[in-house]
Order: sequence, then structure tokens, then C-alpha cells
Amino acid sequence: MPAKIPIHIITGFLGSGKTTFLKELLQDKKNANIAVVVNELGEISLDDMLIQTEFVKEKTIMLNAGCMCCNKREDLSIKFKELLNKYEQKNQKLERILIETTGIANPAPIIFTFLSDIFLSNHFEVFNIITCIDALSGLSHIQNNQEAYNQIISADCILLTKTDLNHDISPLKTKIDSIHQGIDFIDKKDFSFENLTNIKSQNLTAIPNETSHTSEIDSLCLSFDESLDWSIFSIWLSMLLHRYGEQILRVKGLLDVGEDYLVNLNGVGHLIYPTTHTKTRGKGSKLVIIAKNLDLKRIAKSLESFLNLSARYTQY
Repeated sequence: MPAKIPIHIITGFLGSGKTTFLKELLQDKKNANIAVVVNELGEISLDDMLIQTEFVKEKTIMLNAGCMCCNKREDLSIKFKELLNKYEQKNQKLERILIETTGIANPAPIIFTFLSDIFLSNHFEVFNIITCIDALSGLSHIQNNQEAYNQIISADCILLTKTDLNHDISPLKTKIDSIHQGIDFIDKKDFSFENLTNIKSQNLTAIPNETSHTSEIDSLCLSFDESLDWSIFSIWLSMLLHRYGEQILRVKGLLDVGEDYLVNLNGVGHLIYPTTHTKTRGKGSKLVIIAKNLDLKRIAKSLESFLNLSARYTQY
């Protein structure tokens, strides 16, 4: 029987830099026989669109409409069968697969899916789990979210991101080591593609299969066909974060502001990173907000009111 195809799981709490890391890792791998699986929480996917700007669309699989970590996913087996068939039809060999999980995923149920599904267990092997930890907000994430704790427990390696924004990471490393003693740390700037095959997996059966994430966390996924007034939207977002910054875990979006590019919006808590521009042929906006203990239906109505105000302002 041929060797199993290695699976590398990239996990980490919301805003820990998983997508940026994955984009950089794949930057010069467009011609490699590598596939990427992106799992979003909700119906709208942004991360796979951003990865596709650096990688190859046909090699990127999207799994949305729920978190992959919550239960055994039958669609995972179906998608992977389709993927293998594509490579076989081209007489190519799939070398490895990278999975980027949602920010609130517990990797244990993902591993259970690969171990318990006959097709997946015969063809694929979970080679290792890399957990991204934000040097700026990681300590707060661990202290306030069970999900971040679970991701550290499951990790074979801790990838430290955003260390350029915080050089004093000793308290963070001490906290992580108290959770997962002896875990290896690698700074993102020192990570190369070869590290993927050098990081050894721990005993997967020893990973606790705890509840993945609580019902307190919810996501709001919105799309708009028409362009947005950036000034009005910025005012609304500033007011939202000022009032609910502690409850908002993640804000991300690709926003059509009437220019020949989309505004790439990215934020964690009340902190919004400098926006960047993404060239695209498509129009329309996509916005995702992930929050804890917050009525997101009210948030959606609030945004709708601001957008209506913007429309009236434009007319008159």
C-alpha cells in the first residue's frame, strides 16, 4: 500500500495570524503538489480568497457552513476523495495537505474524523499540528478562552506570531509551557517550509476530546452587492468597537468602497490593523464579525441603519 499523504493542521485562536502565515508559507509553492483546506465559521469565506491571491484556486478547498471541529464531518471525506481523483486524472501525486482551522477550533475532533473514517485513515495521516499564538494578545486569549487553551494542548509546535510588536514574550512562553510542558517554540520569521516535515507529532490518541467551543461565541456573516461609503462605515465600526470591544473577538472583511480594489479589513477585539488593498475583478462586500455574549442580530440592524443613512445622504 502506498505511503499515506501527510496532513498538517494550522490552528490558533482568532486573529493569531494563521492566514498570513499560510500565505507566506505557500508563496513560492504554486507549482508544488500541495492542497490547502480552509475552514470558516459561517457561510461567507474570506480566508480562502486571500490565500488564493498567493496560491492556486484549484488547489484550495473551502469547508464552511459550520466549524470543522464540532463533530465528525462527512463532507471532509467527500472533498478529499474528489481531491485525490483530480490528481489521479492528471497522473499527479498529491504530496501533502495543509488545513487551516477556524479560530475557535479544537483540533481533537478533526483528528477523530481522520482516525475513524475508513477512507481517510487509509489514505491520510495527521502528521502534526502547528498552533499559532499571537505575541501581542496571546496571553489574554489563553486566560479568557478555553478554545485557545485546547489548541495549545493539542499542539506539536507553537508558532509565535507578531513578535515584532512585543519583544517581551517570556510571560507568554511560561504560561504556554505550564499548559503543555516541553512544547517547542518557533518564531514565525524563522519558520521555513522544511519545518513542516521536521516537527514530530505527539501521541494523537492522548489529545483530550473536549467540547470544542461554547455557545457564547457566535458569528455574523454579511454580504452587500453595492459599494459602501467608507467614511460612514468607519464611523459605525468605531462606535461598535468602542462599546463592545471586549466582546468582539474578530472582525474581518473585504469591502467594496467604489474603487478598483477591495479594502481588506482585519481586526482583533477593539484593535483594527491598518487596512490593505486587494485587487480583484469581483464587486460587492463581505463582512464577518465573531463575538462572545453579544446579540449579533442587533449589530446587523445597527449596520443596516447606518447604510440606509448613507444611501439617503448620497441621494440628497
